[in-house]
Amino acid sequence: MDRQAHWQRVYEEKPEDQASWFQARPTVSLALIGETGLGPDARILDVGGGASRLVDHLIAQGFRAITILDIASAALERARRRLGEQADRVDWLVADITRWAPPAPFDLWHDRAVFHFLTDPADRAA
Repeated sequence: MDRQAHWQRVYEEKPEDQASWFQARPTVSLALIGETGLGPDARILDVGGGASRLVDHLIAQGFRAITILDIASAALERARRRLGEQADRVDWLVADITRWAPPAPFDLWHDRAVFHFLTDPADRAA
């Protein structure tokens, strides 16, 4: 299976609110991030965050170093369109997390719905 083609197709064909993982407000993630005590300059990476609304809330809370990584460019494009001009405040990366290496440390890695899709032991190890 071509993982990238699969997820690209999902985000091209399925309405945002029809995905089982959709959350208008990612309450648990926001609470956990808030409990870290990280300030607005914290480097935050949201793995598989493509179309997620988490980025909207992080921007609203004043975070300034947000990176969103997703394997599907269509997912990232949804979020970019939704955010409008605010999208320029985010680093957007199209990458497969099993093959990507961060260029610098992040203060927080967030993943809500990616790693459990990695069912192959080699993918989990990567």
